[in-house]
Amino acid sequence: MKTTKLFIIALILSLIATPVMPKSFSKAEVARYNVDVISKMIKVVQPDLKLSKRRQIALELYKSSKKFAVDPKIMVAIIATESNFNNDAVSSTGDLSLAQINTKVWDIEFKRLGLSKINIKRLKKDEAYALNRMGAILSILKARHAKKDNKWYATYHSKTKKHKDVYVKKVQNHLRSIAATSL
Repeated sequence: MKTTKLFIIALILSLIATPVMPKSFSKAEVARYNVDVISKMIKVVQPDLKLSKRRQIALELYKSSKKFAVDPKIMVAIIATESNFNNDAVSSTGDLSLAQINTKVWDIEFKRLGLSKINIKRLKKDEAYALNRMGAILSILKARHAKKDNKWYATYHSKTKKHKDVYVKKVQNHLRSIAATSL
């Protein structure tokens, strides 16, 4: 039941969040445009990332953000804050990949929601998989917290106020950098 509600919310939000483009544009043209925009966002927060790598991550971010109805700007800002786009990053608390997912925490939650357990080997090696799992997590957090908290995305890092406030500042700095740049 909860999974169905999350899906319906995600579907409605994706319709609202979809950029308005002329109907004459094909789905491929719209996708290319969005991948280009996301690639430029990544360049703003991580200018040293090679173009080919940036485009590869942008494509997967586009797919995940569209599938889970999460603003790609938020995903880019979180990744810049968490791992600086380093897929080999491992935090002191065991968070993995460029998405810095804590599998111990999220495996419990995914099980509770009837979702499959996170594949740790795949999370470490497959950026597309990591970004997909990140999108799923952000979708869950958004559904739970967005109505009461416009900084709902900070719960991706921590639920404690002290850590959340510090995290919000870091993510918002990246969001401001993205917003200040002509994409």
